[in-house]
Amino acid sequence: MPGAVGARRLERYQPLLCEANLLAPIAIELAPADSIGLTYVLHCLPGRMAEKLKAIDHLRPVMSEGAVLFGATILGRGIGAARFLLRLYNEKGVFKNLDDDIEALSDGLKRRFDLVEIETKGCVALFRAR
Repeated sequence: MPGAVGARRLERYQPLLCEANLLAPIAIELAPADSIGLTYVLHCLPGRMAEKLKAIDHLRPVMSEGAVLFGATILGRGIGAARFLLRLYNEKGVFKNLDDDIEALSDGLKRRFDLVEIETKGCVALFRAR
């Protein structure tokens, strides 16, 4: 099962593992979560950033009031580093992020949350929203 290695490392926190299509409504009954992590997920989803962020809309019903959404994604536009590897991974279908940029990520998060923090480290955007 995906995430099994991570679950073993986090066992003391008793994580709940589930598998779902983030681009469709979540069909699993879950108790409200206080945090949701999307670390290195968005750049693998198909479509433009506006379409990818619909995954958050599908996660909202399982987020408690005041929950934090956090994560990181690799940007494809507005960066100078790693251009060769980005193209290679996109050609192989691993990434789908050539058009992903910080503005689209920021705008999409700000439309969905009151408090948004984004920091870039090279071609990676680290984000937190509440």
